[in-house]
Amino acid sequence: MHGPFGLAAGFDKNAVAIDGMSMLGFDHIEIGTVTAQPQPGNPKKRLFRLVEDRALINRMGFNNEGSEAVAARLAARNPVFRTVVGVNIGKTKVVPEEEAVADYVTSTERLAAHADYLVVNVSSPNTPGLRNLQATESLRPLLTAVREAADRTVTGRRVPLLVKIAPDLATRTSTPSPTWRWSSAWTASSPPTPPSPARASA
Repeated sequence: MHGPFGLAAGFDKNAVAIDGMSMLGFDHIEIGTVTAQPQPGNPKKRLFRLVEDRALINRMGFNNEGSEAVAARLAARNPVFRTVVGVNIGKTKVVPEEEAVADYVTSTERLAAHADYLVVNVSSPNTPGLRNLQATESLRPLLTAVREAADRTVTGRRVPLLVKIAPDLATRTSTPSPTWRWSSAWTASSPPTPPSPARASA
């Protein structure tokens, strides 16, 4: 990345504001979370302001136009300024857990070519069952499949792959550790043991 000032996923879910945000000075912009199928997200009201705490509670539920529409928008984009674009992908809510890998792979195949890096999001509490994918027996095949799909789709470079995890509140440790984990070295032949969700911060 050519600068430290970035915009996290959640603001520009559909890749409509990349150039506007780059003109404001963001060095890297992460779009999404994008799911394979379009979905409206959770019913409104889903964003709550806590005035006394000067805080917000977000229960959006991955509202987005779907990876096909977002990929088309990214493909048609004519960049105004040089900025790193990350793409955050998640599971479609209506897709059962046993079909999650294929759901992520669909988004990967559509979006990897347009991403400077990919983020596999298994941390949101707003998609039922999503955090179950943090378990080693689920996370390992998921990351392996996404890594293979990205390598199959994009030639000439290797798209860095990150995973966003969050712990169950009951297993949170007193010493926080990074939520974001680089996993660009994950391969089908030698995937390392994924980090325990209990060791990550929320």
